[in-house]
Amino acid sequence: MTMVIVREFREAWRRLMRRPGYALLSVGMLGVGLGVVLFLFGLVNTMILRPLPFPRADRLVAIGEQSFDGNGIGDIDSEQYLQLQGHLRSVDALGAYATTGFNLDSGGGANYSRGALLTASMMELLGVKPILGRGFIASDEVPGGAPVVLLGESLWRHDFHADPRIVGSAVQVDGEPATVIGVLPADFGFPQASRLWMPLRLKQQQYLDIHGVARLLPAVDLAQARAELAARADAMQLAMPMEQRGPSLTVKPLAVSFIPENIRGWVWMMFGATALVLLLACVNVANLQLVQTLNRRRELALRSALGGGRARLMLGVLAESLLLSVAALALAVPIMQLGNRWLIGVFVARDDPPDMFLRFGIDGRVLLFGFSVAVLCTALAGLVPAWRAARADLQDALRDGSKGSGSGFAQVAKVLVVAEVVLTVVLLVGAGTFVRALGGLLAERSVGAAHAAQVLTADVELPSARYADDVQRIRLLDTVVERLRSDPAVIDASASDTIPSAALGSHEDVSLPGQPQPSDGWPRVQMGIVDPHFLATYGVRLRAGRFFDARDRADSTPVAVVDAKLAEAMWPHGDALGRKLVLWPGRMQARALTVVGVVEPLQLDSELVRPLPGLLLPLEQSANQGPLRRGMGLAVRTHADAETYVRQLTAVVREVDPQVAVHAMYSQARAMAISRVRLLVLTEVFAALGVVALLLAGAGLYGVLAFSVAQRTRELGIRRAIGAGHGAIVRTVARQLAWQLGLGLGVGFVLAVPGSKALADPGLHTRAHDPMVFATVLLLVVGVSAFAALVPLLRALRVDPAVALRYE
Repeated sequence: MTMVIVREFREAWRRLMRRPGYALLSVGMLGVGLGVVLFLFGLVNTMILRPLPFPRADRLVAIGEQSFDGNGIGDIDSEQYLQLQGHLRSVDALGAYATTGFNLDSGGGANYSRGALLTASMMELLGVKPILGRGFIASDEVPGGAPVVLLGESLWRHDFHADPRIVGSAVQVDGEPATVIGVLPADFGFPQASRLWMPLRLKQQQYLDIHGVARLLPAVDLAQARAELAARADAMQLAMPMEQRGPSLTVKPLAVSFIPENIRGWVWMMFGATALVLLLACVNVANLQLVQTLNRRRELALRSALGGGRARLMLGVLAESLLLSVAALALAVPIMQLGNRWLIGVFVARDDPPDMFLRFGIDGRVLLFGFSVAVLCTALAGLVPAWRAARADLQDALRDGSKGSGSGFAQVAKVLVVAEVVLTVVLLVGAGTFVRALGGLLAERSVGAAHAAQVLTADVELPSARYADDVQRIRLLDTVVERLRSDPAVIDASASDTIPSAALGSHEDVSLPGQPQPSDGWPRVQMGIVDPHFLATYGVRLRAGRFFDARDRADSTPVAVVDAKLAEAMWPHGDALGRKLVLWPGRMQARALTVVGVVEPLQLDSELVRPLPGLLLPLEQSANQGPLRRGMGLAVRTHADAETYVRQLTAVVREVDPQVAVHAMYSQARAMAISRVRLLVLTEVFAALGVVALLLAGAGLYGVLAFSVAQRTRELGIRRAIGAGHGAIVRTVARQLAWQLGLGLGVGFVLAVPGSKALADPGLHTRAHDPMVFATVLLLVVGVSAFAALVPLLRALRVDPAVALRYE
C-alpha cells in the first residue's frame, strides 16, 4: 500500500512538472488564500487565543467600572479598591496599577519614560522576578515613604550602560531622587511597553482612578465573582461621596482590559472574511483541476478498464491536490510574515509599541492551523475532481475523444464558476461597505482652518512633587506658551488638554439649570480645557460672542465656550450667549457656567466613538477644580513644517524647567493619523481582501476559459471553415461566460443584501445596502471577467480551420 501511495505521488509530481503554467497558477491562488488566512489567524491567535504570559493567566481578572458602551472595562476608584481589600472571598490575591509617564534624568536633563505605578501584590500576580535587586514589597507602598524605582532592562542598558552597581544608587525621577531597588527582565513591559515602575501608594479618601486586578480561586468562575462584587456594590457606593459615585463595578478577564470585546469582534470578522477568500481560492483550483481531469478522461478510463479501482484513481487526483496545497503553504508563510511586518510597521509609525504580550509571529498553534488548513484545501480543491475522475467511463471517453466536451465534467465546472462569482460578489460587497465608510472617516478634514502639518503638538509631564498645585502648573504652561509666541518662527502657541480630531480631554455630563435627570442619563459632551490662544493656534472659527481672555481669572465668574452642536442641542430656539449651563449635574462639585461664545462644531474624540457636542473651559479657571491632568498638551503653529520645530520646542521647555520632559511631539496631521490607526488597519485589510478576491476571480476565470477554448478548438475551426466570422466566434465563446456571470452576480447580490445589513454599524458609520458599493462591485466583477476572457477570446479568433480539422 505504501508503494502505491508513493507511486501515485510521484506520478502526480510528474504531471505537475509537465504543466508548469497550471501548477504555478494553482499554487499562486492557493498560496495567496492561505497567506491571508494565516495572517488573520495569527492576529486571532496573538490578540485572542494566546493566554497572557503570566502564571495562572486564566484566573486573572480585571475589576473596574462597567464601560459606557459595554466594551472593555473601566477604572476603579482607589477608595473602592481599599474597601475591597480583604473582603473578596472569591479571590486569593488583589492588586492594582496605574499607567503614567515619568521624567527621568540620567544626566543632561529629563527625558520621558513610559511607566506604571504598581502595588507590591501586582509583582506576585504577574509572576515577575527582577534580574537584579528586588521587587516591590508592602513597605514600599506606605504613603510618604522614600521614593524607590524599578528599571526595565532596556532602560538600564541604554541610560545606565548596564551598570550592575545601579541597585542602591539614586536617580532623578520627576525632579526627586529615587533609589533604584531592581531591574526587571527585558520581556516584561506591563502594562503597555513600560520601562520604569514606582510603587502605587494609596491612602483613604484619595479617589484616584486606578486599574484593579485579582486572581480568582480555583473553584470560582466569573459569574460567582460578579455576584459577590454586586452584593458589596451598594454598601461601597453609599460610603463614597456623591461626586465620586460612578457606574457599578464588574469583573472581566484581564485580557479584555487590553483587547476589548469590540476589537475582538472586528478581528473575528476579518478572519471570517479571509475564510471566504480561501474558499474562493479552493473553488478556483477545484475548477482548474476539474478541467485538467477532463483532459485526462481517456487515460483515467483506460486505467479503470485495466483494473484500476476508483480509490486508486481518486488517490492520484488527491495526491496532486495535496502537492499543490503543500507548495501553497510554503508560499503562504512568507505572505503571513509580510503581513506581520506591515502591522508592526503601523505600530512603529505611530510611536506606540504593542503591548508586551502581543507577539506577532509563528508559533506551534499557527503551524498546526496552517497544516490543517492545507489538508482542508486538499479536500476542498480536490474532492470534486477526484470524484469525477473515479467515475470516468471508457466508452464515453473513446466516443467523445480526448478533446471532447465531457458534458458531465463541463456541467460541474460551470457550477464551480458560478460559485466563484458568487463568493467574489459577497466578499467585495462586504469589503466595499467597510472601505467606503471608513475611508470617508479617514478623509474627514481636521477641525480648524490651520494647516494640520503646520501645528506641532506635544505632551508635557508635570511632576506632582514639583507642581503639587494646579496654579503652579498653569504658571509653568503660561510661561512656556509666552516664550514660544515670542519666537518669530511661531504664528501662535497654546496649552490645553486636547488636540482637535486627535486627543480628547474628557467626557462629562451637562444639563440646564433645574433640569431633572432624563431617564437615559444626563447629556454628554466632549470637554477640553484650553488657554486663550487655542482658537488662533488651531484656526477654529468663532461664530458668536467672544473667546477666553484676561477677564476669565480663577476668581471671576465661571465661563464656557460651546460648539454649534451643543448650542443647538441645549437651546434649539434661542441664542446660547449669556445662558447658564451646569457641568457635572447631580454632584456636589456641580458648576454653573455662563456661555460667552459659540465656535464651529468640534471633533475632539476618536471617530469610532459616537459623536458628541463640544465644550471648552478656560485653563485659568480650572485650577484645583478637578479635571486638570498631570500631563498637559502644547500646540505650536509655525510658518513652516511643524515637525522641523521639535528641537526648538524641547529647548524652550528645558529652559523653563530641565526636570520637565516633553514627548509625543507630532504635527497635528500625524497626531490625527495616529488616533485613526485602527480605522487605517481595518480599511487596508478589507481593501486588500477585496483586491485579492478580484485577482483570484480573474485568475480562476482565465484558467477555465483558456481550457474551454482549447477543448473547443476543433469545433471553433469547423465554425470558421463554414464561414463563421469574428462576431459569431466571440458570441460562441462569450455566451457561456455571460450566463455563468449573470447567474453568479444575481445569486451573489441576493446573498450580499442580508450580509450588508448585518455589517451595518453606526459606530463604524457602515451603511446597509449602499447603492454605490453594489454598483461598483457590479462594474468591477464584469470588468475583471471581461479582462480574464480577453486572452482566451483572442486565441479563439486566431484558430486556423486547417489546423483545427487535424486537431487531436
